[in-house]
Amino acid sequence: MPAPLHLLGAKPYPCGCGRTWGCVELYTTLAGLPYLLEDRLMADPDHPLWASKEPPKKKVLALRGLAQAGDALAIELFDFQARAMGFHIANLVLALDPEFVVIGGGLMDPESTTEAFRERYLQIVRDTARPHLWPVQRDRLTVLPSTLGELSQAIGAALVALYSGRQ
Repeated sequence: MPAPLHLLGAKPYPCGCGRTWGCVELYTTLAGLPYLLEDRLMADPDHPLWASKEPPKKKVLALRGLAQAGDALAIELFDFQARAMGFHIANLVLALDPEFVVIGGGLMDPESTTEAFRERYLQIVRDTARPHLWPVQRDRLTVLPSTLGELSQAIGAALVALYSGRQ
């Protein structure tokens, strides 16, 4: 799904789907962090990751720990991803009108992230989505973290398949 890039000030990156039109996945998941990091490091050549000889994937995997340790660049990247997620959620809520949105994946994994990190991310998501919703949606929407960790999407998909097959 496309992201409202003009609201984010971002450029489109090539997605695994083959498009370069700003697929939301590239702005909200691990898949896009190499692009976001590369662009951000261009503006911050003094950052330790700029000089790192590690491959891009290792640099990206270090970001979560760096953000939790207070690294400004890493925090900026995750804040950006949270805003991108907020815009995406606003679009989905306007179309589907849910009462709950559950955010899963590695950023919500309590074994890998601190409560403060997760709450900051979720609050930015909420604050970004809220102004774009109808007033009634603002009052009843709850955005919360998954309690199933990094495999929450896979577990959810398996449960849908399991229960759909029983009907």
